[in-house]
Amino acid sequence: MRVLLSFLFLFICSFLSGQSTNVLFGERDLKIEQPAVYIDKEGSFYPDYLISNSSLDNCNASLINWYSKNQNDFMVISKKYNCLFDKYSVENCNILNDSIISSIKKSIFSKKGTTTSVSFLIHGYRKPFVKSNGDRTSSRDYAIMKETFQLKLNTLFVEVYWDAMYDCCYSTNRKKNKVLYRLLEEAEKNAIPVGQGLRKVFCNLKFDTVNIITHSLGAKVALNSLFNSSESDLPTPTNNRINLCLIAPALSADESFEKYYNRKTNLDFKKKDNYRLLIGYNDHDFVLRKKVGWFGPGPFRYVNTTLGCNHKGCVLDLKKYFAKEFVNSPILLFNLSSVGQCHLVGCYCSSGHLDEMIEFLIK
Repeated sequence: MRVLLSFLFLFICSFLSGQSTNVLFGERDLKIEQPAVYIDKEGSFYPDYLISNSSLDNCNASLINWYSKNQNDFMVISKKYNCLFDKYSVENCNILNDSIISSIKKSIFSKKGTTTSVSFLIHGYRKPFVKSNGDRTSSRDYAIMKETFQLKLNTLFVEVYWDAMYDCCYSTNRKKNKVLYRLLEEAEKNAIPVGQGLRKVFCNLKFDTVNIITHSLGAKVALNSLFNSSESDLPTPTNNRINLCLIAPALSADESFEKYYNRKTNLDFKKKDNYRLLIGYNDHDFVLRKKVGWFGPGPFRYVNTTLGCNHKGCVLDLKKYFAKEFVNSPILLFNLSSVGQCHLVGCYCSSGHLDEMIEFLIK
């Protein structure tokens, strides 16, 4: 039993661990046909242009900083996106970013075909882009999710890659561990501008139904893409239906949805909401519980994850809160506790655990 507890605790620690470097996408394969978006920690979108990850790392993983130090490349990229600038500036960076987003949206719509919806997949914390230390990559998680969802959904999948930090592995050094715990909090902070950047993709996207399917900390990205949990002047999406599907969300139960109606739109969503919230929770998910027996900091520390593990029945409390505050906004709860202690995407997508959630996405 002691060996098992030690193993489980180390697994939790690996979830919480981090590194000083960020997850970078500058050297990705530009010829891949699968629709995808790549976003840096500040919410800027990667252009279709090869950028060395080492040079990005030297610019603090910021595309805006990289543009400032590589202004010739900035001018080349700008021309590629029909931005006829005569110099680099932060303002011009923002214009370029909007042009990249416009190009992404056109590309997504061009692949619509006979699909009836578009489904954005958003990964969680500590997902490497390139295989590292035996950990599953974000792209591997997406392959598993698509295999599960595409059996019933007639949809176009779009993979969302964001800087959610990555490192391996934890140690017995308590001081170092505290530093690594804080990296999870840094990833959570990144989720805010990433979500706000992603909102620009969702707005005026020419699909009647948009599914946003997240795992773990990806839920934080999704929330910031749909309403103003933080200050933002960006309009919120007005598609006929937006299904927000949160699998094992690494979210606070009592704070995440307080500003659910803080949106910028002309829709009368309080009368008939175009958002539909689906939450898959797991009482036993020990990564979200962050505790095995007496070991671990618990769900409140180093990012509040109480919602995804239904801490003290908080999921039902949230439903009651919706019934009182957001009367015409659907919220659907799915008990995924049969998954057991595992937090991996592969565990949630196996053995039909998500079948009921998928059925509701179809309705």
